Amino acid sequence: MSLSPEQIERQERVGHGTMGHAIGCRITEASKKKVVVELPFRDDLRQVTGLFNAGAILTLADTATTVLANLNTQASLDEFDPSRFPLSVQLSANFVRNGNTGKIIAEATPVHLGRRMQVVQATVCDEKGHLFATVTNTLMISATG
Repeated sequence: MSLSPEQIERQERVGHGTMGHAIGCRITEASKKKVVVELPFRDDLRQVTGLFNAGAILTLADTATTVLANLNTQASLDEFDPSRFPLSVQLSANFVRNGNTGKIIAEATPVHLGRRMQVVQATVCDEKGHLFATVTNTLMISATG
């Protein structure tokens, strides 16, 4: 079941003040099975050749994968419990392309949703569907309920 616009807005508020928020990541779709986050290209997100900085691509993917993991660890979709927030313990990326126009989109899906560890994969593509990167995030949940 997809989150309502109000629930997505609550998830966005949880992320205010974070790196993802600072660079302009925006959740466009979210459920416990899939999260989509977008990032428009801006000049301050580029590296010296004018393309997206790898850190911006990783931050987008980390945001999408962490939101998905968080949706699966919280006791309620309507309240946020920081003690149940999943923390990345390993982030692995393969970059295959880059660009500097439009926006990039990360789509995160679960690989393993355990009580203490979760593995979430994201694909990052441009608006035309060209693959920029695949990212696998392993996350640890400190509290269990």
